Amino acid sequence: MDYKKADQALKRTKRPGDSIETVQIPIGSADVKEMIAQKLYADKTAYITKLFKTNGIYYFFARPRRFGKSLLLDTIDQIAKGNKALFKTCAIYKDSTYTWQKYPVIWLNLSELARDNSTEKLQNNLIDVLYTIAKNYTIDSSAIDPIIGEPTVEGTLGKLIDALKKLGNGYAPQPIVLIDEYDSPLISAEKEQYEKVLSVLSSFFKVLKARQKDCKFIFVTGVTKFHLSGLTSGANSANDISLHEDYAGMLGYTEEDIDKLFFNDKQDNIWSVIQNLQVECGKGEGYTSAQLKQELKDYYNGYYFSRSAKHGVYNPDSILRFFYAKDFENFWFNSGSPTILLQQMKQNIDRFNMDWDKCSFPIDKIRFKLVHPSLHEMPLLPLMYQTGYLTMDLSPSHVQDKNNLTYYLKFPNQEVKSALKLILSDFIAQKQQEAGRAYSASMLDDVRTDNWSAFFNRIRSSCLAKAGYRFLDKSERSFQGALYSLLNGAFHATYDTWASAERDSGIGRTDIIMEDQYNDSRTIYIFELKVGKSALEALEQIGNKDYSIQYDLCHKKVLIGLKCDAVKLNITEAVVEVHQRDAQHTFQVMPRKKFAVNAVGYFQEIGAQNNDVFK
Repeated sequence: MDYKKADQALKRTKRPGDSIETVQIPIGSADVKEMIAQKLYADKTAYITKLFKTNGIYYFFARPRRFGKSLLLDTIDQIAKGNKALFKTCAIYKDSTYTWQKYPVIWLNLSELARDNSTEKLQNNLIDVLYTIAKNYTIDSSAIDPIIGEPTVEGTLGKLIDALKKLGNGYAPQPIVLIDEYDSPLISAEKEQYEKVLSVLSSFFKVLKARQKDCKFIFVTGVTKFHLSGLTSGANSANDISLHEDYAGMLGYTEEDIDKLFFNDKQDNIWSVIQNLQVECGKGEGYTSAQLKQELKDYYNGYYFSRSAKHGVYNPDSILRFFYAKDFENFWFNSGSPTILLQQMKQNIDRFNMDWDKCSFPIDKIRFKLVHPSLHEMPLLPLMYQTGYLTMDLSPSHVQDKNNLTYYLKFPNQEVKSALKLILSDFIAQKQQEAGRAYSASMLDDVRTDNWSAFFNRIRSSCLAKAGYRFLDKSERSFQGALYSLLNGAFHATYDTWASAERDSGIGRTDIIMEDQYNDSRTIYIFELKVGKSALEALEQIGNKDYSIQYDLCHKKVLIGLKCDAVKLNITEAVVEVHQRDAQHTFQVMPRKKFAVNAVGYFQEIGAQNNDVFK
């Protein structure tokens, strides 16, 4: 597309203040009719045609959340109904080899059945849905009722398949089975219910595996992949097309889709987006649609689902939300994170302590493709890939892997990388607060008795060392955030202490302030942190910017300068200066105490002869 000509045309026809007709953006819609009506449907019917040209195949297809799995199944359902007119602008309509035969469909969204952790409730919900499907096809309930006893999931499913095979009324004698979010009941299950829920699902999928020859095809979607009897285990397990090159672009917007749906000459809302970015987001008058398209690519493109994929795809949900908001936002983070990822962070946040600033993450091909025994035992990199935080890295720099034994993963785009950092930051901040509360008594005792070496060692070991790459990005702000979370937990554990961050003072803003009302004497602690500068420079900034002047009514002021090491991701120097009020209500400045990390990694106070350490 010639974006320069397109921009000139937009400027000739649209001016600030003009009335602009915009399309309706169906955020979160899984309705193919709605997407086609709004001219925002990315045509995936050529992929679906391949499915309909097979018989008795059991497909499994994993993709991250909000990538359009439910929309895909709705598309399959509409094609199965023979709704040819709906797809007159799509590839399947023009495919002369496809015959528009009608097929009965068993469509289950297991996320809708996972609201109750009771296995009995899950079984009853499954049975109820199967009876509802039978009713929708005017199948009498007696056709799927058990001969003896109460209905079971296995029995009801098998009888429903038999009934749909005999349906007649223009339907092919081969039902299609669509299962959406198969893993949802297990992800939402409490730990003590996990094995029971697993048993229910295994029984259900065993029936499908046994009856696949009676179906046109079975198509199962989810986010994660793990051992489930009847789906991913056994000689006759599902045909996993998640990494197959033929289906790499079956979900997501391609570059071609973006051009066709959003940057075509008829799409008037492009001008309103550019106008908003110019006026509200400081993009400037010279901002063009070419620049917009490149930024969209940087923020939302970059997903590769096959080693041989030629082009990346955009997250469709983020693209739609962008054109609705007309601004670059972190929609991935704001729309909620995968439950399984959050669960594993809660169980063991330490396993996420990796250098996420690395460009690429190698993993053995066999380990990457391994089907895992349980959702609770998934290795980190496959988990990050399946939840959409990492994708295939197809950089030519990996050609040295001639034996094709290693996969390389990377962040797909800016949106996802920043989302991971925000999520990890929230978890680390929570953990730091918990650590602060746990160590509150000892930390308060340390500062009240001037046991500064112990206090700094606590910060070093229990705070910054545990934050690591998950939280610290070598900026002063990240060090400050980690330390504040710890101190906030410690100094909010009792009623007479508190901590705050970035409080305005005379001519600046303090990093961290702590107040301790102990024995009717008010003590203020002022922290200043510096990365790559000495602890003395940090301390001197407190004085130079009068950070302490507003606290002249307190009994004691303690000024603390800290040096943060961007390589070791920890503090390595500290200087403490105490201002003590005397009987005449004048502050007396005590000699500075200086501390440094010794050869074995612990803080200790240093004498005047070693002051050159701080220069």
